[in-house]
Amino acid sequence: MKVLHPMLADDAAFLRRFMAEARLAASLDHPHVMRVFDWGEEQSGPFLVLEFLGGGSLRSLLDSGVRLSTEQVAYIGLEAASGLAYAHRRGIVHRDIKPGNLLFDDEGHLRIADFGVARALAEAALTEPRGAIFGTARYASPEQAEGRPLDDRTDVYSLALVLYEALTGRVPFTSDTVSATLMARVGAILPPARELGPLAPVIAQAAIAEPLARLDANALVVDLDVLCRELPTPRPLPLQRLRLEDFLAAMPDRDPTDVDPAARRAARRQAPPAPTPSAQPGEPVAGARAEAPPASAQAARTRAVPAAPAAPAAAPSVAAPPAAKTPVASSPAAPPAAALGGATGATAAVAGTAPPMTPSPAEAPAGTDVASGQSGASGMPAALPRLPAAPPVVEASGPAGDEPVGHGRRRRRRWPKVVAIVAVVLVLAAGGAAAYIRFDVYGHNVPHLDNLSLTRAEHETKLAGLRLRVASRRYSLAVPKGAVISQSLRPGALEKSGTVLSVVVSEGPAPVEVPSLKNDTSSSARAALAAAHLKVHFADAQYSETVPTGKVISWTPNSGLQPRGTVVTVVTSKGPHPRTIPDVGHGSYAAAASALQALQLVPKETFENSTTWAKGLVIGTSPVAGQSVPRGDVVDVVVSLGPPLTTVPHVYFGESLTSVLAALKADQLVAQVYGPPGATIVLYISDSAGEKVPIGSTVYVYTF
Repeated sequence: MKVLHPMLADDAAFLRRFMAEARLAASLDHPHVMRVFDWGEEQSGPFLVLEFLGGGSLRSLLDSGVRLSTEQVAYIGLEAASGLAYAHRRGIVHRDIKPGNLLFDDEGHLRIADFGVARALAEAALTEPRGAIFGTARYASPEQAEGRPLDDRTDVYSLALVLYEALTGRVPFTSDTVSATLMARVGAILPPARELGPLAPVIAQAAIAEPLARLDANALVVDLDVLCRELPTPRPLPLQRLRLEDFLAAMPDRDPTDVDPAARRAARRQAPPAPTPSAQPGEPVAGARAEAPPASAQAARTRAVPAAPAAPAAAPSVAAPPAAKTPVASSPAAPPAAALGGATGATAAVAGTAPPMTPSPAEAPAGTDVASGQSGASGMPAALPRLPAAPPVVEASGPAGDEPVGHGRRRRRRWPKVVAIVAVVLVLAAGGAAAYIRFDVYGHNVPHLDNLSLTRAEHETKLAGLRLRVASRRYSLAVPKGAVISQSLRPGALEKSGTVLSVVVSEGPAPVEVPSLKNDTSSSARAALAAAHLKVHFADAQYSETVPTGKVISWTPNSGLQPRGTVVTVVTSKGPHPRTIPDVGHGSYAAAASALQALQLVPKETFENSTTWAKGLVIGTSPVAGQSVPRGDVVDVVVSLGPPLTTVPHVYFGESLTSVLAALKADQLVAQVYGPPGATIVLYISDSAGEKVPIGSTVYVYTF
């Protein structure tokens, strides 16, 4: 359980904001965000019921001298960034990321603690000047140091410094004073360190001074997830696990920018006791701030309000001038840096209000840097001075309650009027100054520039009386090239004339790598280019002696990064060039086959009778010479078998010459008749009956 410091419990505005933030923090349900089980308010003040984490904090782990490996820091960063991304998506900014707020459970899993506490302090501490810095100075972002509006990227910057410290053992940009520490990181580049190893580029991008150019939590999760997949599995963290009773008895994590806890406890023991009712009216209480009382105190005009209890201090405060005898009600003192820390366990720090005068070294409280006007106890620079609120007029009664306190009746009647007049004048002056600042200096509305072209954005910014600056350029899928992605100032906000409005301009979609299409078919090439967000154009197919038919011969562009949507021209293969069948002549088959094989054609010998070409000579080819065929096709080479044969018919003695001539003619034989004139009877023929002879052969017929 966490309870608020008693000093904060009297601030009604803070209590309202704190309870609202408690409800919001309780709505967070993420494995890397500390769970809030309950909240409420008792006589001792508001409280939170949180889950108990026995693994200790990253602060205690680092203070024990442990230096984490690259793998361990990468996984810690991934878990922390995941929790931040979850909260940022719900509009919640932590504002106080530091090792003391990164806790571990018994299994070594990280939780982010104290969501909403720093925001409650920032928005409810009405006595603080505009732009006061909250959170721990060593891990504050540059925009926190400059008092600029904060967004989710301020948590990413703080986390980057935490990861840097976990690897190197030191926090960058630290100096002797808080103000020097804060201003050293404004516009600065994260110093390189050999210990960062493969985490160096990721941490460098997360610690860019300009918020618009910095990674957000979602992008940090992606980069760290990719890196964790490439790194080996980390060793378990050497956690200093605590029992519950040990945890309750332990002091909170010490931030090196705060006063040492032992010194703070010693200061409490040595501090003078709080003022008693016997203190002279008008003398300020040690450690209390001169502020306007809360509304409840102002309403009690008929009674004296006791002074606030003394804040821890090692030296007495400066006494007020003797003339200030009229007692005024003092507001509760602002909490020190440990108001939410210490035994209560909260970790947010509060920036104190600047004192009306700079105390001398002998008069300064313990832990105060007199030269810079900063409190070492809070770890924060002192706020700029502001117009003091008019103190309410309080008429205190004497011991008997019947006589007013004072030196005479006339003086009692005069001072209330004087104080009232001074109060009215101060209120009017403050109201006039506020009106001037509100309606003149800060009377320029910030235009909405998202998705506008840079030229149009410059025009709109100039019309609004502001100045435009391009902070960075970034690839974007949603915003066209040359248009504004985001802006540094909230649209509609009032800013003074000449304020710089920084924008991030889109470079269009990020370039993509052209894939290799070697040995792909047209369909697979189309799919590969579509997956790479590139377009495809198929040119006319070409012949290729080496690439099979239907496969990709070439593609243009064929490598490197190209803009998203680039058209890639793809050429596919029609196979080898066709072959023209040569005229093989009428020589031998061997010569014809050699000529065809030289053209990568396959010869095949076939035979055919021919009355023109002698047996064994090539008649021709099929397909015929001059025709085109694909490489490797079979070509028939026709070889002559000579003329076709026929069978000599049987001729018998005594047959008529007419019938014999008819039979020879039917068998395509030529008859040559020999015998006396007018003979009609066949004696015999020259060839033997049934003999195979070439068609057209001559057969001699003898008659008588």
